[in-house]
Amino acid sequence: MIHEYALDPGLLNNWEQWRYLTEKFGISQGRLISRYPKAWKKMVHEALEACSPIERLRIVEKLNSIDDRMIHRFHEWARDGDWLTNAESENAKRPFHAIIAQTNPRADVSVLVADDLDEQTPLWIVESEVKVKRQAEALGEAVAVLLALGRKLVFIDPHFSPYKPKARKTLKAFLAKVAARTNGVPIEGIEFHTQYKPEIAGFAEECFAQLPKRIPAGMKIKVIRWQEREGGEGLHNRYILTERGGVRLAWGLDEGNPSHSDDISLLQPSMFAQTWAQYCGEDPAFEMYDELWIEGSA
Repeated sequence: MIHEYALDPGLLNNWEQWRYLTEKFGISQGRLISRYPKAWKKMVHEALEACSPIERLRIVEKLNSIDDRMIHRFHEWARDGDWLTNAESENAKRPFHAIIAQTNPRADVSVLVADDLDEQTPLWIVESEVKVKRQAEALGEAVAVLLALGRKLVFIDPHFSPYKPKARKTLKAFLAKVAARTNGVPIEGIEFHTQYKPEIAGFAEECFAQLPKRIPAGMKIKVIRWQEREGGEGLHNRYILTERGGVRLAWGLDEGNPSHSDDISLLQPSMFAQTWAQYCGEDPAFEMYDELWIEGSA
C-alpha cells in the first residue's frame, strides 16, 4: 500500500526528470523516496553541476520542501562503492520495494530503469486501496510503513471498547510496529481517539487495567474521548493518521472473524487535511469529554 523506493540522486539532474519522478511520490501516492544514503540530498545537489543556473535554482527550491515524500531508514553505505552498487547491497539486507536507477547492469530484478517506467511497470504499480484480512498481524503489516514514518500517530475508532479482546489485540499489533522502528525518527505523541459512550461503564478503569500490557514498555498513549456537537459532524469513520498523511479503514481498528477482510484506503491530500483538522486542529469538530494517559508495561 505504501512502499519505499531507493531513487538514484543522479537521475534528478534536470527539471523535467525531477518533476516527472518526484510528483509520483508521497503518502497519498503510495510511494516514498528512501533517504538513502543519509547524504541523499547532498548527492542531488552534486548532480546539478551541469544544469543552468535557473534550472538548478528551481530544483534546489523544490528539494528543500520534499521531506513529506521521503522516509528515513537505518542503512549501511560503502564509501568506495557507487550509488547503485550500494543500493543493491542494501536491498539484499533490508529490502526496498524497488530501486529506481539510470541503468541495470547486473540485471537485478529489484532495479527499475527510470527511462522505462510507466504505469504498467511491475513494482512501480501501487494500489491506493487494498483488501486486508481483518486480523491483527495483517492489519499491522498493511500500515507498517505509515507507522514507521510519523512523528505523531493518531488512531481513530469511535466504536473502540477496552472490554473487547479483538480491539485490544489490534492495538497491540499496531504499537508493536511502532516500537520496531529503526529509522531514528522521534515519536512526539501517540493518540487514540474514540467516542464517549455512557453505556460503556468503567471505560477509564478498564483502559488502565487492560491497555498497559498491550503497550510496549516506555511508550505512552493518550486516549481521547469525544462527544458530537449539537448539529455538528458525526463520529463514525476509522482512520490511522500521521502528520504527513493517513489511511481510512472501512470496518474498524479491531479484528473480525477469520474469514473477514477490510478495505484500507490512502487518504488524498484534501481529505487528509480535513480529517486531521477535525481531530487534531486548533478547532476540533467535536467536544472533548476526557483524556487518559496510559503508560505501557509490556
